[in-house]
Amino acid sequence: MDDRLCSKVACGRVAVSTLTYVYADSMAVLGPLSQRPEPHTYDLCAKHSERLSPPRGWQVLRHVALGNEF
Repeated sequence: MDDRLCSKVACGRVAVSTLTYVYADSMAVLGPLSQRPEPHTYDLCAKHSERLSPPRGWQVLRHVALGNEF
């Protein structure tokens, strides 16, 4: 698998996690990097994964794979 870059503008770091928004539940789901890019998801580097702040009133659900910290 080729390295994918962080989806944040002007960030050139390698992505380590994938962010998905579940609008119906007002939830942001952050998990390990998906095997391939998917529409409507965002790949984030470790720095942006750690700093993720959801929209006001939303929850963040973090799935952490063993040996993967973000």
